[in-house]
Amino acid sequence: MKVTIETLAAIYNVAMAIAWADGDLKPESVVPLEKFYGGINGFTNEAMQKVLDCVKNNENLTMERSVELVKSLDVDVKLKLVNVYADIVRADEQISDKKMVLFNGVRNLCGLPAPATPLVDNPDDVIAPTFIAAKTNGLAYPFQSKAESWQELDADIAEHIGAERTEVVRFTAPLNTLSKQLGLVDCHLVFLVDREGYKKDGLGDNMTGTLLYGSGHEILGNIVFALESDSGYKLMGFTSAALIENAYIEINAAVGNLLRLE
Repeated sequence: MKVTIETLAAIYNVAMAIAWADGDLKPESVVPLEKFYGGINGFTNEAMQKVLDCVKNNENLTMERSVELVKSLDVDVKLKLVNVYADIVRADEQISDKKMVLFNGVRNLCGLPAPATPLVDNPDDVIAPTFIAAKTNGLAYPFQSKAESWQELDADIAEHIGAERTEVVRFTAPLNTLSKQLGLVDCHLVFLVDREGYKKDGLGDNMTGTLLYGSGHEILGNIVFALESDSGYKLMGFTSAALIENAYIEINAAVGNLLRLE
């Protein structure tokens, strides 16, 4: 990770804002931040002192500026940071409401993905396996599947695409970026298309799919977004309401807000 002292100081500022949310600083809350700095290759005590001096003496490093700098970091660094900030919150024996509010605010302001391990197990967030269909006209909608086998799931998805057979599009550069932004662990974002689409007349260009394919290859017909396991490539639906909502937002942002909910 190559960043400036000012950016490292901004990371510190945001972390301390979360750690101090309750009005006091517990020693345990600082440990995740110490581990973060200690994990930077070549980072010395002298470098840490420069970071602290910047925090203390740089009048331009306001909280607004700190948020701006953290927001500008690349996806890989944000994935590390959100887990550091989450560990600061969970350092308390009982998670503080104030820290949770501040953590969620930081995520929104800085564009951070979800942490690898959710901070709170929320039963209200659990949903049946759900997928996102995106039509050629830009309309999108979620749908659920009760399929118990790959054949049944493929049939469900094919029905929403208008296909007899489907094909999975995976690991394109835009999809990989979205998977990182969503903080996906042990799975990745994919979309499914009509395998025989090019043999059919009248299928329109799906601009969302074309943009997320990312190499000039035109995607025809409706598509469906899903998750796929990294091991075994098992197709899955979203089972978190928060995650699928965030996925729709990130997908739409990645294609220039072409989508609108049906």
